[in-house]
Amino acid sequence: MYRMVFLDIDGTILDSQEQLDIKLIETIKDIQQKGILVGLATGRSFDGTLKYGELLGSSIYVTYNGGFAVSDGKIVHDEKIPATLAYQLCSETEKLGGAYIHFAYRASRSNRPAQGIEYLLPAAKISNLTETHQDAHRLVLYLDQHQRSMLQEKLTGAASFDEGDRLEVFPKGTKWTGILPVITHLGISPEEVVTIGNGTNDIGMLEAAGLGIAMGNAPECVKESADFVTEDNNHDGVILALNKVFNLHSSFIS
Repeated sequence: MYRMVFLDIDGTILDSQEQLDIKLIETIKDIQQKGILVGLATGRSFDGTLKYGELLGSSIYVTYNGGFAVSDGKIVHDEKIPATLAYQLCSETEKLGGAYIHFAYRASRSNRPAQGIEYLLPAAKISNLTETHQDAHRLVLYLDQHQRSMLQEKLTGAASFDEGDRLEVFPKGTKWTGILPVITHLGISPEEVVTIGNGTNDIGMLEAAGLGIAMGNAPECVKESADFVTEDNNHDGVILALNKVFNLHSSFIS
């Protein structure tokens, strides 16, 4: 029997217009009324996750790709990129003419702060390199493709993902690294957990959970890591999956 669900945000609970469907919110309420706990597992910052937790009635957050986890206001996992590595990567990015954003807890610093990108919350403050010589939960490095590849090849001691216009760097581990302390704290076993996601950074939690579900918009390698594949994020993929797993018979799906 499944007792908990962890949901990715971008490309999973949000559609391609970055909207959260009211039907999904109601479906989450339905499973919560059955006593199922719901948490969010994302690469986003803590601040970039909070509003979705509030909309879904959840206070369980696995953020920074598993690096920082909070359950009902209690920090249960806190892993960071070491200060020396953070400084080295930011220095190299600036030397190459790129922009960096250094995240730690609910603060961020940048040599050229990006504007208007919600998931990069909290908004970065202009900083100098010296200020990046501290542990980080996440680094966002804006470089061209060749520079990103070069930097990624040399990168050890952290997890990294090329997002097409930037390199995202997180503490070593996966989302499951952050989920495991949460469920241990709550007295839930891995076999009692359902995970739903669409990105390559979701593979770890899809493989380790009792039931891993990939979105229809996920790359093939992500689908292969899951127990089954639901519809995409523009066609009620999460709602359909939750209806199937928890036998909701929801009126939201015709």
